[in-house]
Amino acid sequence: MQQQTFRRLPAAAARRFVSLTSGAIALAALLAACGGGGGGGGSGDAADRHEVPAEILGISACEPGSGTDYQVGPRAGQLSDLDQVPWEQLKAGDTVRVFYRSTPYHGKVVIAAQGRADAPVRVCGVRGPNGERPILDGRDAVSRRGVPYGHELHESRSVVLVNRLQTQAWQAYPRFIQIDGLHIRGARPGNHFTDSFGQRREYVEFGACVWIERGHNITIADNEINDCSQAIFSNSKEEGDFTITRNLRIAGNHFHGNGVAGIQLNHTTYIQSVGTVYEFNRYGPMRAGAAGNSLKDRSVGPVIRYNRIEDGARALDLVETEDYYVLIKDDPAYRRTYVYGNQIVKDGRKGSTIHYGGDHAGNEDSYRKGTLYFFNNTVHITGDDYAVIFQISTTEETAEVWNNVFLFDAAIPYPRMRDKQDNADGIPSGGIVNLGRNWIDARWTDAGLWHQVGGALNGVANLITGRTPPVDLQTLQPLAGSPVVNAGQESPQAVRNLAVTYQLDARGLPVPRRSVGGIDLGAAERQ
Repeated sequence: MQQQTFRRLPAAAARRFVSLTSGAIALAALLAACGGGGGGGGSGDAADRHEVPAEILGISACEPGSGTDYQVGPRAGQLSDLDQVPWEQLKAGDTVRVFYRSTPYHGKVVIAAQGRADAPVRVCGVRGPNGERPILDGRDAVSRRGVPYGHELHESRSVVLVNRLQTQAWQAYPRFIQIDGLHIRGARPGNHFTDSFGQRREYVEFGACVWIERGHNITIADNEINDCSQAIFSNSKEEGDFTITRNLRIAGNHFHGNGVAGIQLNHTTYIQSVGTVYEFNRYGPMRAGAAGNSLKDRSVGPVIRYNRIEDGARALDLVETEDYYVLIKDDPAYRRTYVYGNQIVKDGRKGSTIHYGGDHAGNEDSYRKGTLYFFNNTVHITGDDYAVIFQISTTEETAEVWNNVFLFDAAIPYPRMRDKQDNADGIPSGGIVNLGRNWIDARWTDAGLWHQVGGALNGVANLITGRTPPVDLQTLQPLAGSPVVNAGQESPQAVRNLAVTYQLDARGLPVPRRSVGGIDLGAAERQ
C-alpha cells in the first residue's frame, strides 16, 4: 500500500495564514455591520447562521497549538483533502485546521489521540471571507486509506469518529479533544462513501455525523450539523471507565434537518455520557417526517441550559442509562438533571414536551429515580390537539418547577400539565411535580377532562395564570407591563450554584442576563 504523504507549513508561514484569515474575517464583520458583504459558500447566509460570540463560548481562534499544525485547504503547501491528514498519528497539542474553500471537503475525520488539559487535540475550521464554515460532507467522502477503524460499522456510521484505533490497547481512549468551527453533513442512508479499504459503501441507518464511541473531556462547539441520521451520538459501556464518554460539552452548535423519516430511534442528539453540558445550541427543525426526539439524553448529571429547541416527538427525552448502569448507579449525579434558561417551541401533536425517568418498561430499577430541576425556561406548545408539558415516568421521579412561562396555542382545546406512561404492572406513573411560581395559560388542566395521572401535582396555588400571552410569541421576550416581569422567586438551595447568567435574545442568541428589580419568569429578562 502506498503511504499517504503530507506537508506541514513552517511556523512562519502558518503565522502568515492566521494573520491573513483573521484580517479577512475582521473585514467581513465590518462589512456586515455596515450592511455590505454577502453570504454564500454553501454554509448558509450570514443572517441564517447560528453565531454564538466566541467570548461566550470560550473558544479561541482556529490557530496552531503546541504540537504539529496540519493545514487542510486550497492554498499551496496545504493538504488538499482530509484523507491526507495522518489521523492515526495525532498526539497531544496537534491541530488540524481546515480552511474554508468554495467546495466541500468530501472526507472523514478519525480522532483517537490522547491530548492533555494543557495540550488538547483540536480539529477546527478557519472561516471564509464572509464567515463561512468549511464544509465536511459525508456524501461521496473518502476515508484515509489504511486507518485501522477496528470495525466496519465505525466507518459506515459517521463523518467524524472519536474512538480508539484497532492498533491501540483495549483500555486506550481519546481525551482532551475539541472539534469546532465546521459545517458537517451527509452521514445518512442513501449517501455513500469510500472506506479505508477502498470499497464504496452506504451509511447505515443508526449513525451520526459526529459519533463518540468513547473518550474523556470532549468539546463539540460552534458547528453547523445537518442532513445526518443523527447530529451527535455518544456511547458508554460497562467494561470500565475507559469505555465511558465523560465530560462532554456540546456548545453553540446549530442542528437542523437531522433524523430519519418514519424512524423513532434516531434523534437530533443522542447522548450517553457522564457529565454532559448542552449550552447555547440551536436545535432547529428535524428532517421532514423524522419521528425521533430533539434532545435524547441517557447521561449522568446533565446540564441543559440556554438552548433554543424547536422540534421533536419530544423536545427533551431524559431517560435511564443503557449499557453502563452498573458503573454509575451509585453516583449521586445520576439522580440530578438541570434544565434552565431554554426556549422550547414544539408541536404538541407529536408527543409530550419533557419526558423524565425512563423508557424501558420492566426495567424501572434503572430509571433515574431522582429530581429534574426545571426553571427559568419559556415553553410554547403549538398545534390544535394533544399538548402536554411533563411526562414523568414513575412516582420515584420528581420535578421541581419554578420561574417558567408555559404557553399554548389558542387552538389547543385542553392544555395539559402531565400525562401518564405505561410501566410494568404495579408501578404507577405521573411522578411528583412540585410547582413554584410559574406563568401558565389559564385554560390549563392537570390531565385533561377524560384522563387520570398518578403521582401528585403540588403547588397549584403558586401559579400565575392569564389568557393573554405575557411574552412576544415570535421572540419570546417579556412584554412591557406583563405579569412575568419581576415575578420570579429565589431558587432553592439545591441549585444556588447554578445562577441564570445568560438569556437568548430576539435572534435566539445568548447575551448576559441582567435582572433589575427582581428576576422575571421565563428564559429572558425584560430589557
